[in-house]
Amino acid sequence: MTATLAATIKGRTFRLAAPDGEARSLADAIAVVEAQCSLIVQKQPGAEIERVLLLAALELAAQRPTGALDPAVETRLAAMAASVKGVLDETSPR
Repeated sequence: MTATLAATIKGRTFRLAAPDGEARSLADAIAVVEAQCSLIVQKQPGAEIERVLLLAALELAAQRPTGALDPAVETRLAAMAASVKGVLDETSPR
Protein backbone atom coordinates (compact mmCIF):
# COMPACT_ATOMS: atom_id res chain seq x y z
CA MET A 1 0.00 0.00 0.00
CA THR A 2 1.37 3.40 -0.97
CA ALA A 3 1.23 6.12 1.68
CA THR A 4 0.69 9.77 0.82
CA LEU A 5 2.71 12.26 2.84
CA ALA A 6 2.62 16.05 2.79
CA ALA A 7 5.37 18.63 2.84
CA THR A 8 4.41 22.22 3.64
CA ILE A 9 6.72 25.00 2.50
CA LYS A 10 5.71 28.67 2.92
CA GLY A 11 2.12 27.61 3.53
CA ARG A 12 1.96 25.56 0.35
CA THR A 13 1.34 21.82 0.66
CA PHE A 14 2.95 19.26 -1.62
CA ARG A 15 1.62 15.69 -1.51
CA LEU A 16 4.13 12.92 -2.13
CA ALA A 17 3.53 9.22 -2.60
CA ALA A 18 5.79 6.93 -0.58
CA PRO A 19 6.26 3.42 -1.95
CA ASP A 20 5.79 0.49 0.41
CA GLY A 21 8.40 0.46 3.15
CA GLU A 22 9.67 3.99 2.42
CA ALA A 23 7.11 6.13 4.26
CA ARG A 24 9.27 6.57 7.36
CA SER A 25 12.35 7.54 5.34
CA LEU A 26 10.36 9.97 3.23
CA ALA A 27 8.75 11.47 6.35
CA ASP A 28 12.23 12.00 7.82
CA ALA A 29 13.43 13.62 4.58
CA ILE A 30 10.36 15.87 4.48
CA ALA A 31 11.07 17.02 8.05
CA VAL A 32 14.65 17.92 7.10
CA VAL A 33 13.56 19.86 4.00
CA GLU A 34 10.77 21.67 5.85
CA ALA A 35 13.19 22.67 8.62
CA GLN A 36 15.79 23.92 6.12
CA CYS A 37 13.15 25.88 4.22
CA SER A 38 11.88 27.38 7.48
CA LEU A 39 15.38 28.64 8.29
CA ILE A 40 15.67 30.23 4.86
CA VAL A 41 12.24 31.87 5.16
CA GLN A 42 13.29 33.36 8.51
CA LYS A 43 16.34 34.91 6.83
CA GLN A 44 14.52 35.91 3.64
CA PRO A 45 10.80 36.27 4.43
CA GLY A 46 9.96 37.75 1.03
CA ALA A 47 11.68 35.04 -1.00
CA GLU A 48 9.52 33.23 -3.54
CA ILE A 49 8.89 29.55 -2.87
CA GLU A 50 11.03 28.48 -5.82
CA ARG A 51 14.02 30.36 -4.39
CA VAL A 52 13.43 28.90 -0.92
CA LEU A 53 13.32 25.36 -2.33
CA LEU A 54 16.41 25.90 -4.47
CA LEU A 55 18.41 27.37 -1.58
CA ALA A 56 17.32 24.51 0.69
CA ALA A 57 18.38 21.95 -1.91
CA LEU A 58 21.76 23.63 -2.37
CA GLU A 59 22.40 23.92 1.36
CA LEU A 60 21.41 20.31 2.02
CA ALA A 61 23.52 19.07 -0.90
CA ALA A 62 26.51 21.01 0.42
CA GLN A 63 26.07 19.42 3.86
CA ARG A 64 26.02 15.83 2.66
CA PRO A 65 29.24 13.86 2.43
CA THR A 66 30.15 13.06 -1.17
CA GLY A 67 29.54 9.49 -2.26
CA ALA A 68 27.62 8.71 0.94
CA LEU A 69 24.25 7.90 -0.64
CA ASP A 70 23.16 4.56 -1.99
CA PRO A 71 22.53 4.87 -5.76
CA ALA A 72 18.92 3.73 -5.25
CA VAL A 73 18.39 6.56 -2.76
CA GLU A 74 19.92 9.08 -5.17
CA THR A 75 17.62 7.84 -7.93
CA ARG A 76 14.57 8.17 -5.66
CA LEU A 77 15.60 11.69 -4.59
CA ALA A 78 16.09 12.73 -8.21
CA ALA A 79 12.61 11.42 -9.06
CA MET A 80 11.10 13.31 -6.12
CA ALA A 81 12.90 16.51 -7.15
CA ALA A 82 11.58 16.14 -10.70
CA SER A 83 8.07 15.61 -9.32
CA VAL A 84 8.27 18.76 -7.17
CA LYS A 85 9.65 20.73 -10.13
CA GLY A 86 6.76 19.53 -12.28
CA VAL A 87 4.21 20.65 -9.70
CA LEU A 88 5.91 24.03 -9.40
CA ASP A 89 6.01 24.45 -13.18
CA GLU A 90 2.30 23.61 -13.45
CA THR A 91 1.24 25.99 -10.71
CA SER A 92 3.61 28.91 -11.28
CA PRO A 93 2.06 32.03 -12.74
CA ARG A 94 3.27 32.64 -16.27
